[in-house]
Amino acid sequence: MQFGLDDDQLELKHTVRAFLERHSTPAIVRRAAEHEDGFAASAWERLVGEMELTSLGIDSEHGGAGASFVEVGVALEELGRTLLPVPFLPTVVAAGAISDSPDGGVSGPLLERIAAGEIATVALSGPPPLATRVGDGITVRGSIDHVLDGDRAGVLVLWALLDGEPATLALELGTNGVEVSPVLTLDQTRRQATVMLADCPATALSSGPAGRGAYERARNVLAVAYAVEAVGTAARCLDLTVTYLRERVQFGRPIGSFQALKHRCADLYVSLEAARSAAYYAAWAVDGAPQELPVLGPLAQLVGIDALLQIAAEAIQLHGGIGFTWEHEAHLFFKRAKSTELLCGGRRELRRLVGEHAGIV
Repeated sequence: MQFGLDDDQLELKHTVRAFLERHSTPAIVRRAAEHEDGFAASAWERLVGEMELTSLGIDSEHGGAGASFVEVGVALEELGRTLLPVPFLPTVVAAGAISDSPDGGVSGPLLERIAAGEIATVALSGPPPLATRVGDGITVRGSIDHVLDGDRAGVLVLWALLDGEPATLALELGTNGVEVSPVLTLDQTRRQATVMLADCPATALSSGPAGRGAYERARNVLAVAYAVEAVGTAARCLDLTVTYLRERVQFGRPIGSFQALKHRCADLYVSLEAARSAAYYAAWAVDGAPQELPVLGPLAQLVGIDALLQIAAEAIQLHGGIGFTWEHEAHLFFKRAKSTELLCGGRRELRRLVGEHAGIV
């Protein structure tokens, strides 16, 4: 196994970071987050147009680069560092779920649309809506909460109960019978929506005996995506904190030279590196050891969320009074940490999943 990024992956990392340093400054992020639609449209157009990031994990036959999930993870980590309000995470997870469909006639056109820049999203948690076969088609009825970027996506990949069995479906969010309502969120840099489905048409990606396996894989890939993104957010948060401790002078010395603060930062760094190791091993396993994903997905997400919550909370404390103000970035990182924790059902749920799939509970 390769324990470090290869030259091509490092080049991708540097390219994405250089782009984001120019087009995802704190001022740009805050302005986009505080805007009514909460969307950095200009940066997104360049990410999918010039850089073709959403096509990374799509095979070349359908207009993609055919990269592994490690490369997708590299991009997720860099975007996590900036909190740029763009729908990259749900789009690439949806593309992965579509790619796993055994029906190329269904998945191919959807993948081509995503590779060309269309936004997609996923709904893989919460109570499943009910799907019914009607003639040669399928209709879906129900309500789905916490759909990431649901108000701007064109395609939704969801899990539902079809004939009493889990199935992964795809539907057009602009079709009849779909009502999308944006909702206020704690994290302004990640918008969510409620999607109401009233007998709207859908297409089966995986159903029958394979439906549960396809759903669980998609859910685990989503967990890995959250984990890698959390690493980027935590790393940026720690970088800002260390920079501040080096610059802030008290009693004639930078406060970062005080032993107590050194120890606290060292503990945060250890947590960050543990999360990074877990996240990238899980990202490798998406393609390299898929049989391990049921444990590695929620485990990496749990370790990543723990590290991000710890680092984001400590960043506020270590910045002193300024860290509590609305004008400082620290509160944005903390809100992203809490939002990510709540979206996964909480750390207790992740521990339950790890224990269940590892066979220890």
